[in-house]
Amino acid sequence: MILLADVKLLCASFASSVIFLIRDEIKAGKSDKEIYKKLEDEYGETVLYAPKFDLQTAGIWLSPVIVGGIAAGIWAYQKHRQRTNVHIMALNLVRGVPLTPREKETMLDILTPPPPPRKWWWPGK
Repeated sequence: MILLADVKLLCASFASSVIFLIRDEIKAGKSDKEIYKKLEDEYGETVLYAPKFDLQTAGIWLSPVIVGGIAAGIWAYQKHRQRTNVHIMALNLVRGVPLTPREKETMLDILTPPPPPRKWWWPGK
């Protein structure tokens, strides 16, 4: 079981090792670019807090925007269908209005939407 003190010790040892590495590189007369390259080689590009923009990072950063856009599109489409479906609007208008059985039958015949057109590429019954 990892304790909080172990995590703090691990972070402190990592930070001190990075500090010593940078100090040694400066004493050796290395330039900033060389030190950054050494840090990246030793610990990976995430230690620089500025990872390169490539396909992986693009996916990580853009996936919330894409998922949010898809969700917003689905929501807007459902709202649009809800507002423009004349048959549902008409049925909601007459809900609670007493009608005779013949009037109900006529209303349902008129307001029932026609079946969707059969697509030639989709096998149907």
